[in-house]
Amino acid sequence: MALSKRQFLKSAALLAASPLIPARAQIIMQSLLADLNAQIQAAVSEMRQNGLIDADEKTAWHITDILTGKSYAGINENRPMQSASMVKPMVIQAYLYCHYLKNAAAYPLNSRIIDEMRAMIVDSNNEYTNHFFSRVGGPKSVQWMLRKHAPDIFRDIQIVENIPAGGKAYRNKASAADYSRFLYALWHEQMPGARLLKEMMGIKNHDRISVNTQHIPETLSVYDKTGSTSRLCGNFGIIAYRNRFGQLRPYTFTGIIEKSNSASNYSRWITERSNRMREISDIAYVYIDQYVHS
Repeated sequence: MALSKRQFLKSAALLAASPLIPARAQIIMQSLLADLNAQIQAAVSEMRQNGLIDADEKTAWHITDILTGKSYAGINENRPMQSASMVKPMVIQAYLYCHYLKNAAAYPLNSRIIDEMRAMIVDSNNEYTNHFFSRVGGPKSVQWMLRKHAPDIFRDIQIVENIPAGGKAYRNKASAADYSRFLYALWHEQMPGARLLKEMMGIKNHDRISVNTQHIPETLSVYDKTGSTSRLCGNFGIIAYRNRFGQLRPYTFTGIIEKSNSASNYSRWITERSNRMREISDIAYVYIDQYVHS
């Protein structure tokens, strides 16, 4: 009798835990990890066929186990793509490096500075972002600080411009894998000031990872930052998922939809693409909830 998908995955998990058949278990687990990829690819293909993602739009997706760093799914995850406001946590991290490792007096971390950082994350304040760019020494200095102190995390970043008037920032780039590695380091507090930045990213907002999804409980904590322009709909974050035993099993979700040409109707486009991202986030959550931690 053929096994159902759920039965097959449960059997695979048991085999993977057995020390007697490591080679077979490895093959099975590789097939499981590829399964979420297939689901996401099928969903994106269907969206394209139905005109919900346009021909001039590229996408990237990366979902990882934040406890181990292992990937559940990766599609175009190493391709540098537009960051828009998703660059803001990186700018803050560069400043935190300056404060903790360079000169605390020259780069203070007082209540006013922290309030400005919070506004960058929660309200996506562009003016404060440009102030922090200037404090660190400009976009190139931000990139230099990140690559100097965390070269294994920020492998694909291209930080080359401030936030222009009107917020039309198209030239700063990072890969989905960059964001995943960044989130891993934040969660494990491997960078100076990580706890502060994570707390800011955990303030409730209208994200594209959990808000208005069908399956993700509203009670879950999410640590994230969105990015929005007429050419970019993005979100990267940590979902503090708990399995049926109440054990914390957080994972990362990064989604990027990049458009070659500016959308003619920004409001409609960003709303529709945000909803597409929520659909992919739902797929990832159900996979992790039912098949990985069932």
